[in-house]
Amino acid sequence: MCKTVTYLRLGSCDCVVFDLDGTLCDTMGDIKRSLEDTFLRCDYPVPAMDRLRVGPPLATMIDELLGGNVDRNFVDKIAAAYREDYEISNYDISPLYNGAFELLLRLKSAGKKLAVATLKRETSTLRLLQKRGIIKFFDSIYCCDTGGKMYSKDQMIAEIIKQLNVDASNTIFFGDSVGDIEAGQKNKVKTVAILFGYGNPKDLIAVKPDYVCNDYIDLIS
Repeated sequence: MCKTVTYLRLGSCDCVVFDLDGTLCDTMGDIKRSLEDTFLRCDYPVPAMDRLRVGPPLATMIDELLGGNVDRNFVDKIAAAYREDYEISNYDISPLYNGAFELLLRLKSAGKKLAVATLKRETSTLRLLQKRGIIKFFDSIYCCDTGGKMYSKDQMIAEIIKQLNVDASNTIFFGDSVGDIEAGQKNKVKTVAILFGYGNPKDLIAVKPDYVCNDYIDLIS
């Protein structure tokens, strides 16, 4: 059984990296709303949103939502229209998880380097972090399209380690998906599986993260 992460463990590291969707923010509401608006604008029946799995790349997310085996050109059309809608959203139904702000504040006050690694695009990521009042906490922010390049999650973590000049062994990565944990493991950083996010807890534990987190409030109390 994985150990529950403690603040004492975080206090002994130099850098803490966070995924965004399902880790720092519950973005499901705004993502669903933008997808519904996009399908309506494209004159396509709105699919059942209970199939939505937030976390994978956008094209994969849309393909799964439509049941798979969908024409790639159509998926790309929906994805492009969705980005236009989502990137100008007010993100009013994408709250921070309870205790996230307090955890970031405490870590920053303790002199830790903080970073974000997310498969969201840079435009929406920066706007969302700004809207939630937490952009000031981060020393590095890597998105799937940072600097006009396309990054995988493990490449983002590698770039963050390099940019912030920290040791992987003194870095911890919080994520809510199997892909997050595997990306952290590939970079030899300590991993924390968020069990209250969008990933399946059993699947997360099966890939053997170093720690799990059930609640940020418990972590900082």
